[in-house]
This record gives sequence, structure tokens and C-alpha cells, in this order.
Amino acid sequence: MQRLSDARIANIISNGIPGTGMPAFRTLSTAQVHSLVSYLRKLQGEGEARTLPGDSRRGKKIFFGKGECSNCHAISGEGGFLGPDLTAYGSLTSATSILEGILKRDRIVPAGYKSAIATTRDGGSVEGVVRNEDNFSVQVQTKDGSFHLVQKADLEKLEYLPQPLMPTDYGERLSRPELKDLVSYLMSPGLSSGKAVAPNATEADPK
Repeated sequence: MQRLSDARIANIISNGIPGTGMPAFRTLSTAQVHSLVSYLRKLQGEGEARTLPGDSRRGKKIFFGKGECSNCHAISGEGGFLGPDLTAYGSLTSATSILEGILKRDRIVPAGYKSAIATTRDGGSVEGVVRNEDNFSVQVQTKDGSFHLVQKADLEKLEYLPQPLMPTDYGERLSRPELKDLVSYLMSPGLSSGKAVAPNATEADPK
């Protein structure tokens, strides 16, 4: 898609691609199609340059090291499986909003990301994220990415853990400069080379 012109992408959205699973969206107005094309370009990292509050290279080391973010999250195919993929997360999110999300203590864990321990009647147990649950079974994904399907008839107990997977102590775990570096890394994967402005500029500096 990066090699296609905006006009070509707009045509694909409006008219679809015959013989494939891509339908035509002829009910969308020209302005709506243009907005979609603009959004796709932003996901590619194109558009207005954004100022980073810190050093994204140091932030990457924190993401995969001290911050332990990669235990649950992945960026560009690297990292864990349990949390949402963050490759495009920062491309359309402000530095201030990203920082607030990192520091937030009162987290509401959405369905599909709640952790639990499933203990079976034979004494076995599996701990991870409950991906799916119905009246008859529960599907748990462990840290190594494996899925375990447990029948509820075999369960002794299914205990949902109260604490969220994402730590709530980043304000103490990381210094302010480290937080800014981490925010910069989360903002940078969606940016094309040369799009990021020099770090530490005031307008992107989350207080």
C-alpha cells in the first residue's frame, strides 16, 4: 500500500477489488474516503512531524529491559503475547495521553485481558489471561503464548486475579527522564525515518 497513490487507495475503498474479499464502499462520501486514506497514511507514519519528549532509542531499551513492558506487549513483532500489540498505539496518541496511561493506577481491565488461575480437580493449574469463556469451558493463554482449553466440568476453581497485568508503580519504578524516553519509543514505531523532530521540545513535553 505504501507504493500506491492516494487516488488509487481511494478507488480501492470506493470500488473494492473484484474477485477478492475487499468489498466496495460506495455509500461513503468523497470526504469520508479522503479521511480514511489520511488515517491509513498516519498509520504508516506519514503526515505532520511530531516532537518526541525524550530519546526513543533509550526508550526501546527501557521497553525491553527495565520497564519489562515486552513481557506482555509486542512492537513490530517483538515482545510478549498477553497484552495488546503497541506497534501503532503511539502513532495517533499524544505524548501526554501515553504518559497518563503508563502512570494510571486505577485500571479497568477489559474483557480478554483479565488474568486468572484455573485449578483442575486433579490438582493441576494454569495461570494466564482468560481469552474466552463460556458455560462449558475457559481458554487461558500463558506467558509463553500457549493456549490451554479447560473444561469447566474439570475445574476445581477459577480464580480471577484482582491486580491488572500492567504494573501500577511506573511512577516509582522509572524516573521522569526514563518515562519520557519510553513515551518517545511508543510514539516512534509508526513514524517514518526523518519524521521525528529533535527530542525535548517543549510542546511535546508531558509534565
